[in-house]
Amino acid sequence: MPREKLRPFIVTLIALLLPVIAGPSVVRAQSTINVEQIVAEKVRPIVPDDGDGGVAVAVRIDGKIAFFNFGNADRARNRPVTADAIFNLGSVGKLFATTLLAQAVKRGELALDDPVAKYVTQLQHGADIRRVTLGQLASHTSGLPRAPGQYEHWHRGKYTFPDFVRFLNSWKADDQHQPGQQYLYSNTAMVLLRVALERRFHTPFATLMRQRLTGPLGMNSTALPLPQALLSRAVQGYGPKGRPLGRPGDEQGVFAWVGAGQIYSSPHDMATFLNPNLDELPDHRPQCTGGWRLREALRPYSWSSSGVGQRASWTERGAHTRTPMSKVATYRSSPTW
Repeated sequence: MPREKLRPFIVTLIALLLPVIAGPSVVRAQSTINVEQIVAEKVRPIVPDDGDGGVAVAVRIDGKIAFFNFGNADRARNRPVTADAIFNLGSVGKLFATTLLAQAVKRGELALDDPVAKYVTQLQHGADIRRVTLGQLASHTSGLPRAPGQYEHWHRGKYTFPDFVRFLNSWKADDQHQPGQQYLYSNTAMVLLRVALERRFHTPFATLMRQRLTGPLGMNSTALPLPQALLSRAVQGYGPKGRPLGRPGDEQGVFAWVGAGQIYSSPHDMATFLNPNLDELPDHRPQCTGGWRLREALRPYSWSSSGVGQRASWTERGAHTRTPMSKVATYRSSPTW
């Protein structure tokens, strides 16, 4: 991506470098110094020279995490980016909803093939929405559009929950939007998945996230919304001319469809979050995983002809491909890869 397009923003980059990429012997021989050099070569060209933004990198190799930081989290306060700086995760935050779903499936509390209307009962009065399952919502194969506004060009103002239900019940699946047939990236689906989880457990999504994921994992810098106590660590985003864009910790709301509701977290916390997703959590396994493995629940739910799989919002390549996958989100507070 051209440097000038990245310049205005704070960026956090969470990178997975697993032994399969280069082979175990190569990875074990790779020193931290060499990794730092590789990261610097890739990152420094996109870091703004004038201090308007920065990059946080977490590199995972052979189960170990190394952090590398560049630039500023807040230029006015002369605050550098660190592994504990707090970023707006944007669409990367979708992983929390899909992980909660996977966890519940593994515990037998619901099933991937359950219709979403089973839990969001207002949708039982709809048409094609009654064919959409929880697994399809999580894997971007529901057929639902990226946002309701793609269909409802006439809508003005912010969406409310009644607006959302009305849209879903009136939605019609055409040949290019069939449940379970195509990969179509959808913020609409992820918002609906959150609502379904809330209905199933009779608990707000932020509370579910804290009780079942971030609390047991000790992810104390991850929150929705960001509390006052953590605001001082939130990064500042910048506009095209280097002007501050939005306020650190700004929350635009779930029905703004931006990233399907923004969650805030730090590179350190997100590196911690990788561990249970890769079955490597020895210190927390008794209290967090309860004897089951998250990776089993996150089996690929759909595969494309090119070998790209959707594993509950993780995008992965087939075993014989080595092309890295990335996800970019650019929002008012900060983007996340």
